[in-house]
Amino acid sequence: AFEALPMPGTAARLFDVKRAIVRAKKLDRSTVGPQLEFDLSVKNASTNEEYEDESMLLPRGTRVVVQRLPAARGYGLLARIARAEAGMHTGTAPVPFGNVAAAKSGFYEINSR
Repeated sequence: AFEALPMPGTAARLFDVKRAIVRAKKLDRSTVGPQLEFDLSVKNASTNEEYEDESMLLPRGTRVVVQRLPAARGYGLLARIARAEAGMHTGTAPVPFGNVAAAKSGFYEINSR
């Protein structure tokens, strides 16, 4: 089953899509013990192509399959999100998100396994 992931604009960086998935699925909130480091594998649902470059722009309407993977301490997605929000380098070049004034009807569809 695919779920809609509302995102502004006509395209979004893979990093921003991953961050939106983390927030939508509340993967950034640990209820017991320390948070485990993880990353998300994101593949095109039609072609099975894995998206690895987090600065890559994904067009609105892209259907993706997402899988949670283990990551080394300090190198997981939550650590990269925290560095990005603190204004630190995340390892990807900043890329604009497309037309932010676009209608909010655009979405990404994700299938979590």
